[in-house]
Amino acid sequence: MNEFQKQVEVIFSRSSEIFNLDGYTFRTMKRIVDSEGRGVMNLKKSYRLAYINLKKKMITIDIYTPRFRKEKSVASILKILAHEIAHIQKPPFRQVYRFRWIVRQHYPEFYKQVGENIERMRRDEVLGQYFSE
Repeated sequence: MNEFQKQVEVIFSRSSEIFNLDGYTFRTMKRIVDSEGRGVMNLKKSYRLAYINLKKKMITIDIYTPRFRKEKSVASILKILAHEIAHIQKPPFRQVYRFRWIVRQHYPEFYKQVGENIERMRRDEVLGQYFSE
């Protein structure tokens, strides 16, 4: 584990203290590398920033850029983390829409919660230093 991954682990532990995420674990996303040695597969076609498993209480975030696999900025990782924490605070629900059942995962109240989470991170003295003014 390199120094950047350790820094991201510290950031997650601090944000879990702020948002009371008891029992949630963090891990970094592992990308598939071509077995023939040609480098990284084309990641732009099926690229996910992060995902959360609410049943297993696990948050997975890709901390490297998709094409060149460089380290992402800490501010962008914090924004992604705020989005995933909002999935815990405003969980998805089922709704009838045009006579069919749909699952509402991202809806206006959800994005309002994401904005509130980012503001709470900005006001924190440890996490606030990563956001540029």
